Amino acid sequence: MTETIVRQLIFTLSVAREIASRESPDYDLVLLLIQQALQVAKDEASRHGIMVDFDDVSEREH
Repeated sequence: MTETIVRQLIFTLSVAREIASRESPDYDLVLLLIQQALQVAKDEASRHGIMVDFDDVSEREH
């Protein structure tokens, strides 16, 4: 994957996580899976030397 695609993937997963976190408790499993996918994507980016640091709205609010 190119750096641009990795950044877009991480941004998209971050947005999906934010949307899922605002839904009902029925979305807890979806939220967990998105968080896991996001962590894997960030770890993979880090292994390839790609810096990804998006301003995370959900982390600022908590």
